Amino acid sequence: MQNLATRMMINVLGIPAILLLTHRGGIAFTLFFTVIAFVSQVELYLLMRRKSYHPLLLAASLAGIVWMFTAYFFPDKLFVLLILLAAIVFLSGLFREVQGATVDIAESIFGFIYLPLMLSTLILLRFGHTEGESVLMMLFAAIWICDSLAYVFGKWLGQKKIAPTISPGKTVVGCIAGVVGALLTVSIFYVLKWSPDSMSFLQVLLFGLLCGTFGQAGDFVESVFKRDTGVKDSSTLLLGHGGMLDRFDSFFIGAPVIFLYMSYLTWIAS
Repeated sequence: MQNLATRMMINVLGIPAILLLTHRGGIAFTLFFTVIAFVSQVELYLLMRRKSYHPLLLAASLAGIVWMFTAYFFPDKLFVLLILLAAIVFLSGLFREVQGATVDIAESIFGFIYLPLMLSTLILLRFGHTEGESVLMMLFAAIWICDSLAYVFGKWLGQKKIAPTISPGKTVVGCIAGVVGALLTVSIFYVLKWSPDSMSFLQVLLFGLLCGTFGQAGDFVESVFKRDTGVKDSSTLLLGHGGMLDRFDSFFIGAPVIFLYMSYLTWIAS
């Protein structure tokens, strides 16, 4: 109950702020998620150091910041930037110890792709889609409700673990409840006409299914990294509630999947 109380307190403070930033858009929205990506990237690289790896923490994290702002100001230049950053990282191997350089560079690229590159799809959705605000509002709500119901029902009725070696606390009942919660959330959005006008009810339902499934998959992905490094939380930044990587793990997989889905819907409609 104490853990649930801290979750609710953080949600009560954080959710309205994120929704307000999503509504207002602009540089404030971009800056907020740039900070999320940067802190999460640093947390991940520090976890890697526990395994005696030495990723390019400062350089790769700064590259993440550049990427996030480019996604906002010059989204059409992202591919060029990706080639440039990759070339710089590869060339950095010339200035490091040869022993372990391959792994260190690979870990650096991995952290960049997993966090700022994937999270930048939120920026691309918000400013690159004609109904970006409503898309993100529905995305956030579906994943938050999914996460909350998965936690509550998993603690209440969950017995059978779905992946005990990866995430001992996750149960089959909790995961099902999370997906159902996401589906109900997007259905409410559709009924209240809060969902994008261009989406049919079936498309909205598939949107919710993707959020519920891949949002939870993002949680499991992060759990793999934490189990591998032998930690429970990515950091202690949010008091007893883990780090940024823990709180936003669902979006590092869920957001890119929704970005691909919305891109597909745009493509078939054109």
